[in-house]
Amino acid sequence: MIGQLVALGFALVGAVAFALYGLRYRERLSVRHNFPVFDSLADEVGRAAEEGALLHITLGNGALTGESAMTSVAALEGLTALSNLAAAYDTPPIITTGDPTLYLLADDWMRRAYTRIGRLERYHPTLVQFTASSAVTYAAMAATYLYEKGIGSNIMLGAFEQEVSLLTEAAARRGIYSVGAAVSPAALGALYPALSPRRLVIGEELFAGGAEVTQNTMYQASLKGQDLLRWLVAAGIILMAMLSLLELGIG
Repeated sequence: MIGQLVALGFALVGAVAFALYGLRYRERLSVRHNFPVFDSLADEVGRAAEEGALLHITLGNGALTGESAMTSVAALEGLTALSNLAAAYDTPPIITTGDPTLYLLADDWMRRAYTRIGRLERYHPTLVQFTASSAVTYAAMAATYLYEKGIGSNIMLGAFEQEVSLLTEAAARRGIYSVGAAVSPAALGALYPALSPRRLVIGEELFAGGAEVTQNTMYQASLKGQDLLRWLVAAGIILMAMLSLLELGIG
């Protein structure tokens, strides 16, 4: 009996903490410029255009048919503004992926950016690369671009594990400005020591990238939907815990 009450007490505390976090997260999203990484992407495109440097975007090896699909799509959505600016400045980034399906989507994303401004003939499909399906091999091959292609900025957004440290190490050796975003604890453990807090997006903040950089009503509605579901789950946990307490008290 006592053990059950203790467990229910922990559940109530966790549910309240979960709800409070949801409230804080919603308030953060209601104010612009809460994600320095996404805010700085436009500046990086402009700097690359001025210096004649290249941007390297690595999207990880998450397939669009697996558990990491939403992470990969969220990473691309966060790069929407960057893709449009890169097309407008005619400074297309080098995009490396570790999955064929993600390669096709990234290629289509950039192609659409050039189509929107009526300059499709200037798009170079070879700048979107599928390097390798093995996570470690992919990261190692993507890191070689930082040594050979005159890269000015390195942007790491997507599904990674600890192999992302190969990219951060290569960027550090070359003195290349890097930003990153990931949801995996292993990837965040590798990124956190190499990047300052203003250059790292942690966990679910990655999924707010599309809304942050575009202010698209569809993305804003999606975030509100996530917030509603968070509150419903928290309320459900609290309700079930209270009913269980009542049953225990009656029994």
